[in-house]
Amino acid sequence: MDASTLEPTVTTEVLPDAVAGLMATHLAEKFSAERRAELAAKFADEHIVTLPGFCPPSLLAAIKDESSGIMGRHGTYHDLTFEITDGTPRRMRTVGQPVIRDEGPLIHNFYFAPVLLDFVTGLVGEQVHTCPYAGEHYVISRLDSSGDTHGWHWDDYTYGIILVIEAPHYTEGGFVQAVPNTSWDKANPDVYGALISSQVRSYALEAGDAYVVKTNTTMHRVHPIRGEGQRTIVNMTLASTADLDRPMTHETNDALFGGVRDPREATSQAQ
Repeated sequence: MDASTLEPTVTTEVLPDAVAGLMATHLAEKFSAERRAELAAKFADEHIVTLPGFCPPSLLAAIKDESSGIMGRHGTYHDLTFEITDGTPRRMRTVGQPVIRDEGPLIHNFYFAPVLLDFVTGLVGEQVHTCPYAGEHYVISRLDSSGDTHGWHWDDYTYGIILVIEAPHYTEGGFVQAVPNTSWDKANPDVYGALISSQVRSYALEAGDAYVVKTNTTMHRVHPIRGEGQRTIVNMTLASTADLDRPMTHETNDALFGGVRDPREATSQAQ
């Protein structure tokens, strides 16, 4: 069946208005104060931390239905390299924020749940905010063919939280790799220099996990998929207070995910 003929997926298990409450209850039960302190210490050391079981199972199932339907109807495959990140590849299927804003109420409410900002703020040790550029609020990406990868890169805004919808076993690739305490010179990017001078850490994840990354100073990638593995994630951008006043460009995001539909939304944080 052609993707354009697919009917929208209707998810009945979780109503959009229930997302914030479900997350608040789940995070309070899953992540004690002691556990949050441990995670904050790990983040301070590595600038990336994994959050096993971050999304409650009922909500994960509903978001998987929602994201799969959106991807089936609107997913666009890219096979690009970006000189701005030293020629690293992007081979993936993507859907951008404007489509998700219209057709993904669960993802939208997940991103704007106050408990999400509170949780990440406690984890990273400074106040975080929803991204001032609407095109980076949330995007969906999928790696589903051998060789697909989100190659080495940095991001403009300081933080990202990534929700894993589905992931292959690490033996099929799709795990995350990160190099903290690096810098992105867009005029002269040096990926290999960062790899040579720093330690590369790798992290395997499962469906329902999330991870938080200090994305502007942590070079990171998703290891290429091999075999029949498939990886689908929702990437959500969060800003530091300093980011709110810094000039930003969005070259790679707009190329991969389409930016914003209406230029008037470019700096909107409203729901």
